[in-house]
Amino acid sequence: MQLNIKQRFSVVAIYIGLILGIGYYFSNDWQFLVDTNNNLNAVLIATGLALILSVYITEPYFSKPVDVITRWVAIFLFLIGLNSKQCLSLTPYWFIACAVFTGLGLLLIFLHGFNKFEKQQRIAVDFICKISRPEIVFTLLYFDIVVSFFSYNQKEYPILIGFGFLLAINKPIVWIVNFISTQFKNITSTTDASKFIGQVIGHESTDLYKVELQSDNPFRQKELKGSLVYLENITNGVAGIVLSERILLGKKWLEILSLRDKNQNLISFNIKTLMPLTGEKSIFSKTNAVYLLNIDALEEEVRNAINSNKVKANFKNLIGNVWEGSTINKIKFNKLFSDGLQKERGIGEGSIIQTEIANEEVLYQIIDARTDEESLEFKDTHGFTIGTAQKLGRYIAVSNELNTVKWLPEIYTPIFLLDPLNVAYDSNNFIGKLPNTNYGIPIKTPHELVTHNTAILGILGIGKSCLTFELLKKLLSITDVKIFCIDLTNQYSRELPKYVFPTLIQVDFVPATLTALKAGNATGVPANPATWGNEALYRTTIVTEIDAFIASDKRIITINPDMHNVSKPGSQYNITHKIDLTPAEKVRLISERLIVKASSLGETSEARFLIVFEEAHSLVPEWNSIANEGDKNATNGTAKVILQGRKYGLGSFVVTQRTANISKSILNQCNTIFAMRVFDDTGKQFLENYIGSDYSNLLPTLEERHCIAIGKALKLKQPVILELNDMDEIILQPVVVL
Repeated sequence: MQLNIKQRFSVVAIYIGLILGIGYYFSNDWQFLVDTNNNLNAVLIATGLALILSVYITEPYFSKPVDVITRWVAIFLFLIGLNSKQCLSLTPYWFIACAVFTGLGLLLIFLHGFNKFEKQQRIAVDFICKISRPEIVFTLLYFDIVVSFFSYNQKEYPILIGFGFLLAINKPIVWIVNFISTQFKNITSTTDASKFIGQVIGHESTDLYKVELQSDNPFRQKELKGSLVYLENITNGVAGIVLSERILLGKKWLEILSLRDKNQNLISFNIKTLMPLTGEKSIFSKTNAVYLLNIDALEEEVRNAINSNKVKANFKNLIGNVWEGSTINKIKFNKLFSDGLQKERGIGEGSIIQTEIANEEVLYQIIDARTDEESLEFKDTHGFTIGTAQKLGRYIAVSNELNTVKWLPEIYTPIFLLDPLNVAYDSNNFIGKLPNTNYGIPIKTPHELVTHNTAILGILGIGKSCLTFELLKKLLSITDVKIFCIDLTNQYSRELPKYVFPTLIQVDFVPATLTALKAGNATGVPANPATWGNEALYRTTIVTEIDAFIASDKRIITINPDMHNVSKPGSQYNITHKIDLTPAEKVRLISERLIVKASSLGETSEARFLIVFEEAHSLVPEWNSIANEGDKNATNGTAKVILQGRKYGLGSFVVTQRTANISKSILNQCNTIFAMRVFDDTGKQFLENYIGSDYSNLLPTLEERHCIAIGKALKLKQPVILELNDMDEIILQPVVVL
């Protein structure tokens, strides 16, 4: 049972009173206090008083080697000071013990700092310090003196033996002191003792403090998280709320946050009258006592101030506190939310949380978490979780964008799960939203989505094409762009009509043109390359088809190069055969004809022509994925078109599942990125340059219909995990004929 300093001095005073009373009772005078030849002096003063002062004043918790030396030297001096008539039954053993423990203490002090014997030193120090504790040594010496000097005195012997046992067990005196202290506190305190929780044992910040509940406190077994409490300061009480609990052996620690009103003053009240007080700035307390708070008993003004406090009003959405290690761009926070809230709200990667920077609400997005452990007291430890969240900024509902907020929140600032305002969300106006909110992210500059190029990356079947179709649909509604979808799978010709009115779609070149192209694929004479194949015809056909498409009211044309029968001479001299153009070579020809057309119309900042490279790894492959030299030249030619096309209103969508196999010359031109689930390391490493390592590490675990987006067209200055629109909201609804 731990005692405070006042209680320890009270115990010492009681024991001194008993010593004086026993000594006077036996000697009828006070000479025993100073007469060293008096046996009562030896047992009560030299031993009993030394035991009491050591246990309760000088060494209440632990002993050091220097204390061991001092104690055994004192005992040695006491032994040699005894006269010839005074002889202890264990005197030889006491002299041996004095020599052994004094020598060991001196040796350990001499060896301190020698790393070679560090482990042995710790064992030896622990041994001699525990064996030489005053309650052990002086108790044994006391009983040896009583047995040696008083065993034949029938009056003094039993009383001194009984007093010795009282010194040894000491609990009755301690219990009496504790009882009197408790009763005195109950009489003088202005608070309800039945509501007493514990004492403040430390402050972590201006408003955050730690409270300890002892084993005998009835609230130790109850869950107090979220409970209102107050810190007593003589006649005043400062309101607070319990944030977290930590269980130790035989006790409990609480973390409590003081509550402030709208003027940032601590919410305080008079304990006697329960009337509000104003102007409180500090939580300093003279008593350090914390009690449960019954809010219904307070005056209305205090109740309203507490209920309007953000932490109290929104406690169910409390995520944690800003933790050490936070920076301007990212915050660390300790997890305080329950498993129930996590299950209910789906808290995890991508969840939106909010805190304050200089009284301004700022949004963050959870991107990582880790577990850790801290030592509490003795061998008690506490496991906890530290989350990491990226700063997004302040969401402006009027303009539907995230604005930058400078600086970072103060340490221990409360963080809440975003409970967004009831804002309207229309999937036609947004490409997606912040996860589990209605905070939509629109395409802010649709022309730059084209002219500054866009990459849509993700594994097979994750929804890249659906996202592409939605982007195309939105571009058609807000721009005049003409779209050329190069697709080897024919997926666009099958699926696009679900998103875009079929009347706006042209499926490949006109059939008659494709028939004529095939018929013109000739076998020539060995000495004349121009007579072989139909590459020249294909170039003119592309120009004709492009002009016709641009002049028509169609908005999208799907092109499958594999359906175009085009070949070229198999060699430069002595030609004996012809070879088919690869998809990459056909894409180059189409791209080059498009930039010629775009440049003829002059420079512009608006989107004119969009090339969609579906399965781009097959259409513009990386050099190390190329099987022949022709594809390398073709990819370089297409990359040059993409590089130069911006000023003429020409851009591209790069859609691929194999980031490693696509031309980086083209991919690096993409200023807007939609990254869906990706597993391969090459893809993650490439995207790390755009979105950083924290977000790239999330790519393998992204949920369905989620992506990491960043880029010029979205006006996102940092990567953001978006919840994409539901496909059912995007596809055209069937027309009901009445």
